Amino acid sequence: MKLKAGEESNNPEMTGETESRNQITLPQGLFGFPEIRSMDLVYDKEELPFMWLREEKKDGLAFIVLEPGGIIPYYSVEIADSDVGILGITGPEDTLILNIVTLPPDQSGKIFLNLVGPIIVNRATLVAKQCIINNHEEFSARHALDIGGEGL
Repeated sequence: MKLKAGEESNNPEMTGETESRNQITLPQGLFGFPEIRSMDLVYDKEELPFMWLREEKKDGLAFIVLEPGGIIPYYSVEIADSDVGILGITGPEDTLILNIVTLPPDQSGKIFLNLVGPIIVNRATLVAKQCIINNHEEFSARHALDIGGEGL
């Protein structure tokens, strides 16, 4: 299935509060962390497009993630039919695409996105899977965004 990160946001619905939290189920865990089966997607309207994907336990693992729509307009992902089945999605409108952000301490003003291994979330069930996209050769696992002057 081909999914496009379009101009409109795929963020989960805001509840009117400043911060929103959704529990994401990861039946197969994340790459390198197969034991983590549940995380909270936490975001504050003031901090969008940046969100947190973090374990519920105190001092647990946490990642900064973002939905690439509107930031990387040419980004589209193709995922395997088996991943579509695991997630139970029927089309792009069912999905939320999250890319993990890396903030290298030695390169201030830069952030990197993993465009090759996004976390695909079924918006209705909040079941998620980190996938290596079929069209991975078109993108980088360390896609640089310059946030020093313009952009985000």
